Amino acid sequence: MKKLLSKSLAVLLALGTFSAAFADEAHDVMAKYLDLNVPEYSQSTLIMDIIENGKIVEHRELKQIGGGDNGLKNTVFDFRSPASVKDTRILQAEKKNKDDDKWVYLPSLRTTRRIGSGDRSKPFVGSEFTYNDMGRRKITDDKHEMVNPNVSVTISSKDFGSFTYNCWQIKETPIPSKAKEVEYAYRHYWIDKKTYMPVKIQNFDKKGTLMKTMVIEKLEQTKGIKGTYQVRRAVNVVNEKTKRVTHLWIKDYKWDQKVSTSYFTQQWLITGKIK
Repeated sequence: MKKLLSKSLAVLLALGTFSAAFADEAHDVMAKYLDLNVPEYSQSTLIMDIIENGKIVEHRELKQIGGGDNGLKNTVFDFRSPASVKDTRILQAEKKNKDDDKWVYLPSLRTTRRIGSGDRSKPFVGSEFTYNDMGRRKITDDKHEMVNPNVSVTISSKDFGSFTYNCWQIKETPIPSKAKEVEYAYRHYWIDKKTYMPVKIQNFDKKGTLMKTMVIEKLEQTKGIKGTYQVRRAVNVVNEKTKRVTHLWIKDYKWDQKVSTSYFTQQWLITGKIK
């Protein structure tokens, strides 16, 4: 009997070690993803299509500008068309040891307002993205668990064909103090083992019901002045409850060309002009 108990205890300890190892691996994979090399400065044009019942109901064009400041990253989005969103501008400013600052300028009100943590789960200018989707989370914001250490994922689209990736599937759950800031209870990532980039993300609500699926239709390695960067050239987001779709395509990008810090101010949000 003692031998049986000893063997049972050994098995339980081994399973515990095995699970802990997978938890560590999941954490390390996500840490590497969040620490991927990104350009200090970036400029690009984003094409955003809002799709309902298979038809484009709104075609948008916006500019994205990013820049560093004391090792922190700032990003602005400037909507150029259509008229319904033209001159809407959004600023995301990274803060050290604090939550990022987010500000929006609405031309109809001619004023800026801060996007509080409770509003960041809301749609990003009426799209299937949220303000949270347009930023990056910190590794300490979430707990990570390995769901499958070796899974194959095929992403298909009419524009780019099919790509198959060998991935880690990881479950990400916000820590209690961060749970109210996001619109989901947890989400699953499929991280490509070659690039450490997520090629598929699914969001689930508190009942475990799938809310939203995001897939990367085209993942591309691009070159800048100072380095090589992995870029999500085309992203498709499906609201699994309404079946509404947002498709985002990045074009005319420039990496590592310095931009004015004046972009990352409330003055620029209001005027759209550089001093």
